[in-house]
Amino acid sequence: MVVGREWLRSDVLGDHDFARLWVGITVSQFGSQVSTLAIPLIGVLTFGASPFQMGLLTAAGQAPFLFLSLPAGVIVDRTQRKPLLVATDAIAGILLLSIPTAAVFDMLSFAHLLVVAFGVGATVTFGEVAQYAYVPSLVGRDRLVMANSRIQASHSAAESAGPGLGGVLVQILSAPFAIVINAATFLISAWLTSKITQTEPHVQWMEAKERSLLQQVGAGVRFLFEHPLLRVVILVSIASQLFAGGFMALLVLYLVNSLGLSPITIGLLFVIGGLSAIPGATLADRVARSVGVGKAIISGWVVETLARLIIPLAAGPFVVVVALLGVAQAANGATGTIANIHQWTLRQVVTPERLQGRVTAGHRFLVYGTWSIGALLGGALGSAVGVRQALLVCAVADVLTRLPALRSRLWDLKEQPVSTPE
Repeated sequence: MVVGREWLRSDVLGDHDFARLWVGITVSQFGSQVSTLAIPLIGVLTFGASPFQMGLLTAAGQAPFLFLSLPAGVIVDRTQRKPLLVATDAIAGILLLSIPTAAVFDMLSFAHLLVVAFGVGATVTFGEVAQYAYVPSLVGRDRLVMANSRIQASHSAAESAGPGLGGVLVQILSAPFAIVINAATFLISAWLTSKITQTEPHVQWMEAKERSLLQQVGAGVRFLFEHPLLRVVILVSIASQLFAGGFMALLVLYLVNSLGLSPITIGLLFVIGGLSAIPGATLADRVARSVGVGKAIISGWVVETLARLIIPLAAGPFVVVVALLGVAQAANGATGTIANIHQWTLRQVVTPERLQGRVTAGHRFLVYGTWSIGALLGGALGSAVGVRQALLVCAVADVLTRLPALRSRLWDLKEQPVSTPE
């Protein structure tokens, strides 16, 4: 497996600083997925949360993307990005430590979970905007696909395999104390990022035509909608995330209450998707060269959502149900990873350096903000019609939102465009 070994070598990028950033991202992402499983399980198992409360808890973690993304983009474009990454990781670790601390003193409440979910979401909002803006200057735009492949592999593997680790830790330590692991990973990430030695480019102050905060924010959002390729990505993503948010808000509740799965079983199912994300990342560049960048993005989207449709339709003996869920996770992990690598790279390549933070923030605001709204609506729908039925509605609608992209100009994109000059 020469390709695999070459892909894993950090010196392919010729940059130990990127290796530090990548390892920090990987560690914190895996840790975050422990909390992604542990916090909802605390809600279900400790507080007996209703479908609406689960929607509220999910929305609390995503709401910062709705309220803070746009000002975060302005701040990221007007300050050094490395110190911001270090600070956000450190604050997230401290916030997460408050959950096991409160549990020790028997002071943990559902409201506490909501506050921590929102606070960590706020640090992630600033941190991710800074990260996506930082990578092009750290590795150079000609090596973005390689860098993004590694970062996306870490994200996807963590999103899928992390809950497997989380399930084991929750079973052994209990949910509140499993979160200690996540807190530690954020602190490790902060330390690794602080060791990056490369000097950042000089930060330019705002242009004369962008004096007000509203004008600065608007510059990033306007670029997303004015660029013909990014416009397709953002419109399809907004529509899709409304239903994806509702789906994910109910997923743990469905797996626990409707299917009767244990935390370990749920976690191990996600491991399958994590393992599938790795070949998806290693093959992303080859797939794009074979079918074209646009087709790699859109085909990945469609297959990813079709795979999600399997979950509420799974029925039969326990072994059959678990096998179907595993297939869904595998397809979702591999194809979603390929699509994300190339749509991330597309946005970074065509965006001028002075707008990197604001364009990323605009994308986060519109996409994840919609996701948080969808989580609330999904919780309400689950309360009204039942959890399985709500999952089915969200999954079908998610598939339909992707189909218009098949007739867009993005479908015909063969290669990543030439980088936009400043």
